[in-house]
Amino acid sequence: MTRNKYEFSKINGNSDNDLSPWYNPSMKKFILSLLISIAVCSFVPAFADEIEEDYLDIAANYCVVGDYNSAMVYLDKILELNPNNKQVVDLKKGLSHVIAQDKKSFVTGVNPLIKQAMEAKRQGDSQGEITYLMNGTKSDNAYLAYYYLGNYFRDKNNYLKALDAYNAAVSAKPDFAQAYLASAITLYDVGQYDAVINPIDKYLTFNSNDDLAYAVKSRAEFALGQLEASKADNDKAIELNNCPEYQFDRAKILYKSEDYKGAKAIFSELLPDIQTSKTYEYMGLCDYAMGDYMSALMNIDKAFILSDDDEYLQNKYNEIKEILENKQNEQE
Repeated sequence: MTRNKYEFSKINGNSDNDLSPWYNPSMKKFILSLLISIAVCSFVPAFADEIEEDYLDIAANYCVVGDYNSAMVYLDKILELNPNNKQVVDLKKGLSHVIAQDKKSFVTGVNPLIKQAMEAKRQGDSQGEITYLMNGTKSDNAYLAYYYLGNYFRDKNNYLKALDAYNAAVSAKPDFAQAYLASAITLYDVGQYDAVINPIDKYLTFNSNDDLAYAVKSRAEFALGQLEASKADNDKAIELNNCPEYQFDRAKILYKSEDYKGAKAIFSELLPDIQTSKTYEYMGLCDYAMGDYMSALMNIDKAFILSDDDEYLQNKYNEIKEILENKQNEQE
């Protein structure tokens, strides 16, 4: 599955009674985030390239079938490529506890057809994967099969069928929290921002301390122009997890609220972590709004260099350059 630059990279677990008699809450959070992140992520920068992404996919599939030691091997491969990947470090910690307790996969234990589906996926057998999942929807604990069916359709960019499957999962098990979050993220991805809020709020009734959920909600509110609400939920996300991605969101909110100085300060601090065309673009736009045209020109130029010949950035660069030239002519 191809991820964009700002992609969500974890999903938290449900209440203890729903998903496992043997997880404690922290273990559930780690392991379920690994199992689910492959299919329901949206925009936090997590993996530097496709090789790391492929390794994570393999690790997740090993987790689904309960082979945690093999999963560890592929997480180590990711860290060899990117030793500073905190997400993978955290996942390894969670897996270490599970391995120490010698636990088997709960998901495949309650619905073995999911295990067969994941094995088919690992072998590249897409038809076999969907066949096992469809059969799983007719068996006990069908909600899990519906959930993974939603992930399957989301991988294929068939978002309508993915949403139908997630809805079927919560119809079968109304307290299955992950399906609400998966549905909300999918709705965000297809631009149905107003529809995101309801499933996110339902998810938060099960997991009120999930930073990702608050981040999803904040971004939907931002897209709807609800800046005060967006800032409030962004504050909650940062309180729970003060990561660069959520700080980037905060800076965007400040920019949209016309606090250009505050936004520029945060974007500047984020450059070591998020050195992207978009970061420089926002910095340039802040400079432009504050009348610092020389700095704006330099930042927009850096943004254009990092972009794929973005026409908007080229036009903005030319606009600022013309302003500077006119000011110079006026002085002469």
